[in-house]
Amino acid sequence: MDRKYLPLIRRFLMCMARILAATTLLFIVLVTGCQSKLIYFPRPYGPATTGTWRKETAGRFVDYQTSQGSQRAFLQGELKQPRNLWIVCGGNGSLALDWSAWLVEHGSKQDAWLLVDFPGYGDCEGAPSPERIRESLRAVVPLAAKELGWKAGPDPAKLRFFGHSLGCAASLIGASEFKIQRGVLIAPFTSTMEMSRVVTGLPVGFLVWHRFDNVGRLDELAKRGPGCVYIIHGVNDEVIPVDMARRLAKAHPDTAHLTEVPGGFHNDIQSNHADVVAEALDITGKQNASSREGRGVD
Repeated sequence: MDRKYLPLIRRFLMCMARILAATTLLFIVLVTGCQSKLIYFPRPYGPATTGTWRKETAGRFVDYQTSQGSQRAFLQGELKQPRNLWIVCGGNGSLALDWSAWLVEHGSKQDAWLLVDFPGYGDCEGAPSPERIRESLRAVVPLAAKELGWKAGPDPAKLRFFGHSLGCAASLIGASEFKIQRGVLIAPFTSTMEMSRVVTGLPVGFLVWHRFDNVGRLDELAKRGPGCVYIIHGVNDEVIPVDMARRLAKAHPDTAHLTEVPGGFHNDIQSNHADVVAEALDITGKQNASSREGRGVD
C-alpha cells in the first residue's frame, strides 16, 4: 500500500471511532434517561373512584408522607380481628384499586388487604423507583397495622405478600423490609437487569438503574428461615417469559412452588384462572409462618 494513503486511512478510522463512540454514548444516555418511561406507566384515579371504593367496601384510606410527598394506600377486608394482613402490589400499568373487586370476590374474608400504589400512581405524589417504593412500604405497613389495632406493630407471622408482575418485585421489597416469609407471586421476572435483555435483545443490564432483583429478595427470604412462596405464571406470557419463573423456582427449591398455567397470558391469570390464584392465597393464608410445609397449586 502506498504510504501516502496512510494518513487518510488513519483519519478515516479515527472519524469512524468518534462516530461509534458518539453513537454508543447517545444510546447510553437514551437508555438511562428514558428508563422510567419504559418501566412505569402511572395514572391517577378518576374523581369518584376512591370515594366509591370506600362506600362499597367500608375500607379505610391510609394517608401518609414520604420524601415524594403525600401518599395514599387502601385497607379493606376484615379490619377488626384479621387473621393476616396482606401487602398487595399490582403491575406497572395498574392501580391498587384495580385489585379491590377481585379480592372481595376471591380473597379470604378472614384477612385484611393493604392495597399499595407506587409513588406517582393513583392518589400518590412523586415518582417511583425501587428505593422510593421501599420507603413507601416502610411507612405504610406500620400505619396499617395500627389501623388494625396491632399495638406491637407489624407481626411478621401475620403478614403476607401478593404481587403481580412489577408488583411481585415491590411486594418482595416489603417482604425484605418486614421479614415476611409467605406470599403469592403472579408472573414475576428474575430481575429488571435481565428483563432489559428480553426487551432490547441486547446485554444492557449494566445500564439499568431501576434495579429490582427478585432472585436476591428470594435469596434473603430463604436465608431468614422457613418460608413458602407460590409462583403462578402463564405458559404463554407474552411480556415476562415463563422461563424466568422456572429459574426462580429452581433456584429456591425449598421455598418457591411454581404453578404453570397452560394458555395463560401476562394479564389474564387473575381473570381467566382466578381459581388457581385464589387457592394459592387460601393455602398461604392458612399456613403457619414458622413451617416450611407447602405444595404446588393444582
